[in-house]
Amino acid sequence: MRRPFSLRTRLVGLTLLAVALVWLLTAFATWREARHELKELLAHPPSTSAAHFATERDEVAAEIAEQLLKPMLYALPALALLLVIAIGYALAPLRQLARDVEARAADRLDPLPDASLPAEVAPLVTRLNRLFADIVRALDNERRFTADASHELRTPLAALKAQAQVALAAVDHAERRHALEQIIAGCDRATHLVAQLLTLARLDAGTPQTMQEVALRPIAEAVLAMSAGEAIERGCELSLREGDARVQGDALLLEVLLRNLVDNALRHSGATRVEVSIEAADKRAALTVSDNGCGIAADQRERVRQRFYRSASTNSSGSGLGLSIVARIAELHGGTLDIGPGPADTGTALRVLLPVV
Repeated sequence: MRRPFSLRTRLVGLTLLAVALVWLLTAFATWREARHELKELLAHPPSTSAAHFATERDEVAAEIAEQLLKPMLYALPALALLLVIAIGYALAPLRQLARDVEARAADRLDPLPDASLPAEVAPLVTRLNRLFADIVRALDNERRFTADASHELRTPLAALKAQAQVALAAVDHAERRHALEQIIAGCDRATHLVAQLLTLARLDAGTPQTMQEVALRPIAEAVLAMSAGEAIERGCELSLREGDARVQGDALLLEVLLRNLVDNALRHSGATRVEVSIEAADKRAALTVSDNGCGIAADQRERVRQRFYRSASTNSSGSGLGLSIVARIAELHGGTLDIGPGPADTGTALRVLLPVV
């Protein structure tokens, strides 16, 4: 498609045309008046006296100067008018674009027409269309997130209601106690789900605001200390290999990232050993959590990153948000999440690669 002339070309061309027209009219008027004065001078030559000749000379000079100035008095306003018309014509595409944007409803995010646009306006329209596309994607993600979250919250709430009804109708003390224990476990699961949803909403809001130089080993030690109790209950051994690396990041978010990786290994892998390692190589820090559990099938390693997806091979229920949160935090820090087999091709190795300081 042939691109029309740019605004700059239009303005320069129309301005030069206007100046040329005004100066041609001025030159024509000056030539006409000078020709008339010379004709009068030749028809009535001055007398030979010096005084009379000087008077005639001054009168002719004054009349020529007057005739030179008079066209300019008309030419300058005409030039200004022509420039206003030229600028208005050249800026017409911008005014049309402003009218198109103003006429749009708040929920209308389809692309602006980009045909027959000047070269200077085309990048603006392209970036506006790109912005509209990003907003559409964000709204679609929000709608999908809201629908999925409401579905996921409905399940534990329904289970809580069912267990409460069982406890209310129970006659046997043991049966009532079991129902109440299930209610407490359901509340714990719902609390965990809500916390995960709030974390995900916070991450979707934008990039971390407290990026600074952070050492990964103290974070790993704190996370393993917090997870030690659950690991003992599940009969799983936690270990941290030697090594450290410093990255530019948010310490709290990195702690959330590692805690989700460790929780995922403890709760869903059925492993008896979970190992955390930190290595720095090739300007990247590798934070790896590996286990000897049931592992993740190769055809599901990409799908487990999706929100609310739960692998059929896991041994327990969950929200399906842990690895989504890990991938999002890694993305905010300029890193990536890799999923592969664990040591000796058993279990799973979840590796987060982050740029080192």
